[in-house]
Amino acid sequence: MKQNVFIVTVIALLLSACVSASGQAQASETAFVSTMIVGMMSAIPPVATLTDTPAPSETPLPTSTETQQPLIEISPTPSADPCTGPLFANPVAASDAGKVDNGASVLIKNTTKASITVSLYLSKNKFGQCGFVSYVIAPSQSVSIVNELPSGCYSAFAYINDPKKPSTASGGPACITGPDKTTFTVYADKIKVTGP
Repeated sequence: MKQNVFIVTVIALLLSACVSASGQAQASETAFVSTMIVGMMSAIPPVATLTDTPAPSETPLPTSTETQQPLIEISPTPSADPCTGPLFANPVAASDAGKVDNGASVLIKNTTKASITVSLYLSKNKFGQCGFVSYVIAPSQSVSIVNELPSGCYSAFAYINDPKKPSTASGGPACITGPDKTTFTVYADKIKVTGP
């Protein structure tokens, strides 16, 4: 059947290439090609179709002879380490005999000519807070975070998104316990920490 359709297509293409632009020639060609297609299609033997489907078997389905097993109680897995999750902005913490965390102030400077993604990781502080927070900083720009982070010891990690020479940098830890600002200066190969 595919061979017949191919032959018809080739003949139609050859005839259309040889026909002049007159309307009578095109009409004659169309009638000729249509007649050929009808003739070829009628020469194709019909495809047998399945109309009778076998009756379902009278054989009963097998039954289960298994005995029911007792349920096994599975204790939940311990929760993930909270220090590997995100650190929530502007946390309020009160612990250690009424001491309150007034927060930490941080300045992050991007000295590179590419945008950077910086993550600050807080080790568990005296209020039980820990985790990470990330910032995207444009080339040669800075971000100032004032009293939005809990006080504690931070390590910094940066990915420099330079399309020609991507790199990573790290620095710290820096323990921030007061209102004075600590600065994380990001270079292509390191993070320098300065502060109080």
